[in-house]
Amino acid sequence: MSQRRLLYGPEDVGVHTDDILSAARSIATPRDGDTQLEGQQIGSELNQWVKPITQFGNEASDWVVELKASPYVGEIDFPRRQWARARDAVDEVLKLLLKEMRAKVVDVTHLKIDSYIRQGSARDGLKVIAPDEFDVAFEFHIEGLEFEESSILVASRPIPGFCYIKVRNATAIELAQRYPELCRKEVFIEKNGSVFLSSKNLYTALFLSIIDKSCASIEEKIKKTAGVKFQLTRRTNPPALNITIHLDVDGNNFFMPQGRMRTPADGNSTIDIDVIPAIRLRKDDQSFYQGSRTNALIHGIPKWKEEEARGVFEVADQDRVWLINSVAYERHIFDVARSSEKQRYILTALRIVKTYFNKTKKKNPPPPITTILKSYHLKQIACYLIMYTCHIHPSIRIDSAHKAMPHFLKLLEVCLEKKRLPHFFYSNTKIGAMFNNYLTQGGRELRYDMFRKMPRDALQQAFLSYQNHLCPDLGIYWGDGFDQDLETVVDEMKKEVSKGEFF
Repeated sequence: MSQRRLLYGPEDVGVHTDDILSAARSIATPRDGDTQLEGQQIGSELNQWVKPITQFGNEASDWVVELKASPYVGEIDFPRRQWARARDAVDEVLKLLLKEMRAKVVDVTHLKIDSYIRQGSARDGLKVIAPDEFDVAFEFHIEGLEFEESSILVASRPIPGFCYIKVRNATAIELAQRYPELCRKEVFIEKNGSVFLSSKNLYTALFLSIIDKSCASIEEKIKKTAGVKFQLTRRTNPPALNITIHLDVDGNNFFMPQGRMRTPADGNSTIDIDVIPAIRLRKDDQSFYQGSRTNALIHGIPKWKEEEARGVFEVADQDRVWLINSVAYERHIFDVARSSEKQRYILTALRIVKTYFNKTKKKNPPPPITTILKSYHLKQIACYLIMYTCHIHPSIRIDSAHKAMPHFLKLLEVCLEKKRLPHFFYSNTKIGAMFNNYLTQGGRELRYDMFRKMPRDALQQAFLSYQNHLCPDLGIYWGDGFDQDLETVVDEMKKEVSKGEFF
């Protein structure tokens, strides 16, 4: 039987803290408002995977029992040992991948792979059912170049959340002299006297090749050194590259510092990692959240082929479109939420709905709402609920997951009925109630609707499925009226979806 052996030395790309201690610190706050985050890393400063905290509360214990016995939800959590093994296997592969990618870009002068940044549900403490999917951004930079965001305009008004990336300190002639390899790959595009970074060419001509060569090298070294069954397969879904880790029992044991598996359930036969390239645009050291500076790291993500870019931006040069990634603010919200009892109930409600989506979309036929909406839509609803109930109307009482659930579902209902979901970070008119000094363009920008490209009839099917499947399957039934708190939240959302002009 093979023994675990590190192929490379340790890499400073983020250190685990003990999940139990981390959870204990978060639960230590007995009442909402008693948050104690001093000295804790949160937001962009916390680069580690986070095990979820489930908190149902004491109210409606029968509802919780029924949910756990339900074929639509069941157990939303996973064993601690399975989480630790998956987390460690992913981190070992990512360390190897970072080493190999750095080695592979040596031939591309001045292109540097900096580090990897954990993100997604496994980073935000929102994973459900099984720890078998992880998301990571590989940060890169080009030595000697400075960039700036250039707005994409429609009728002289900027489109929020997307940009071109313009080279500030070099002409096309200077770039050809100093960066010949990148120019041969057509990474730079000259337009109207300015030079821009091509999202498409950087992705297709460089990163796909770098990832493929790195995965092949890792496979070869592990098989030769450890003699275990291990395979990495790759598929593209721009901007993400999906890498699947295939492990047998020996492969699981090879990657796990805790020792051999006791049962097969302790490990995972496959783990998916979604990898995206990301260029750092800026650090937001101006905005504050609950009195603390966010220091959010803002990255550009290549969006050249994703549906949003291809279908929405008819006026844009598709090869130059970049997404201004907002996950740094999202991470900050969820990190703070784990230190608040009230907000932990909201996060638990979110994870219940996510579990419902994951389980029922595998049925034949699945409820339409689970195939039309995505996890990121649900996370946006949770952010709105935290804003309304904990920042704008903090007196609203949410003392259990059962209490949080109707608020969550009603916000979702408003969006489905109106067929519109304003992006929380790009087009939320009240985001200043959460983030002081949050950077906007002064109201000039068009609003971004996350349902923009969804067919109207599909959204109508999702709305009917919400009524006929989601609510009754979760044991939520509506009476003749709502309490005042619920009406307040619903009114806020109705006003939000009706404001301004959407592109």
